[in-house]
Amino acid sequence: LQNIFAVSDYTHQAVGIALNVAEHALARKGACRVHGGGFAGTIQAFVPQDILKSFIVDIEKVFGAGSCHVLSIRPVGGTEVQL
Repeated sequence: LQNIFAVSDYTHQAVGIALNVAEHALARKGACRVHGGGFAGTIQAFVPQDILKSFIVDIEKVFGAGSCHVLSIRPVGGTEVQL
């Protein structure tokens, strides 16, 4: 990616740093990507349950307590909602 920091403001590279920390923490056991706008966006990581706790610790060491939010994916696929 080339749009995760502004060339005119290269001192703010949180998204790139987050991707690097996440890739290291995942150790090829999951996946991560930029989610949302690159300049002020977030990252999304798919983390196996067996390394979730250590992943959270690694992310929060760099970005602070509460910076990692765990979401759940339901076991059922897409559903049509009729109104």
